[in-house]
Amino acid sequence: MIKKFIKDLYYNPSLPFPYSNEEYKELEADIIHFNLEPLFHTFLKQTNQLDNVPINLKGMLLKKYNQQFIQNLLIKNQTQMILSAFEVNNIYVIPLKGPFFSEKYFNDFAARTSSDIDILIKEDQIDKTITCIKNLGFVIEESNDEGHFHRTFSKTLPGSTIPLLIEIHWNIVKENTSSLPIDELWNQSRPLENYQFVKQLSTIHTFYFIILHAWRHNLDSLKHFLDIIQMIHTHGNDLNYESLFKIAKKHRTHKRVIRTLSIVYQQFPFLNNILKLPITKQYGSLWQYEWIRGGKVDKKKLYLDFIDYQFRSYDTFLHRLIALFEWLFPSKFGLAGELKGNKMNYLRLFKQRGKGILSSILIKSKI
Repeated sequence: MIKKFIKDLYYNPSLPFPYSNEEYKELEADIIHFNLEPLFHTFLKQTNQLDNVPINLKGMLLKKYNQQFIQNLLIKNQTQMILSAFEVNNIYVIPLKGPFFSEKYFNDFAARTSSDIDILIKEDQIDKTITCIKNLGFVIEESNDEGHFHRTFSKTLPGSTIPLLIEIHWNIVKENTSSLPIDELWNQSRPLENYQFVKQLSTIHTFYFIILHAWRHNLDSLKHFLDIIQMIHTHGNDLNYESLFKIAKKHRTHKRVIRTLSIVYQQFPFLNNILKLPITKQYGSLWQYEWIRGGKVDKKKLYLDFIDYQFRSYDTFLHRLIALFEWLFPSKFGLAGELKGNKMNYLRLFKQRGKGILSSILIKSKI
């Protein structure tokens, strides 16, 4: 039901929505499942349609929106404090996702749920960056996969039992399975507001980053779809797939980009009427919406999609070999993610995969 609702919101809005009581109940369950209450409250408010949905649904959306408003306001304030400190210390930084992305592309900083702070910095400034954020209270370093391109720190906030996390990225994709020169993104970035050292990605690179982020999670939530749909809806005139694919081919991320976009367009074909996807071959056709909704899935297709996602999303044979090796022999961090308990060894991992490969390899990452 929620996919029909999304189409109506973006492509075929009507007043009021022609849904039955049963359809509204299905829609409410879908919204709660994906934690999209703040986003749909924003959509309905911006289109003056809040009063055209059942009062119980309207009340639920408003309640969750207000809760997210407070959380995003806190994260936005903490982010601004970090950016100001970086500016003073001549540290180049680009905020990723979060309230700034939500405000620019959804026109409401509280529309998109946020739980931590993500920033992109220059690799040669990592030590300087860590010193700066530790001075701001982010003193605890969290466990991270040593093969990844980020480090995570946390701080405890007064009155909260949940620490605030900041992820420091120096790339947007793993270096050993791509050829992405991150300086290219920095060179085309623009100053944010009145800052000199605080930048923002260009529109095409923001879109590129959002697609790669969605691919990394194998589109395991409708949030990834809506990020992409919203950018197409609001900045379709600024996006050019020929240019995007040229960038992706150069960076050896082309298959990741076309797989992700193919799945989004398969689930929401109305997007072709906004920005035509110039791909004739279907990629990611084994991906199933029921997997992320918790419905009944075709287990054979589910496993084949994992194979397609895990090993065929790479542009070169070498990158596929690296991905295969890292899946067979994950890092200690990856091993701990798949195996629970003290006995963390590869033999136990292989046994576990052999007994229930679907349940053990399709662990969803934190959004």
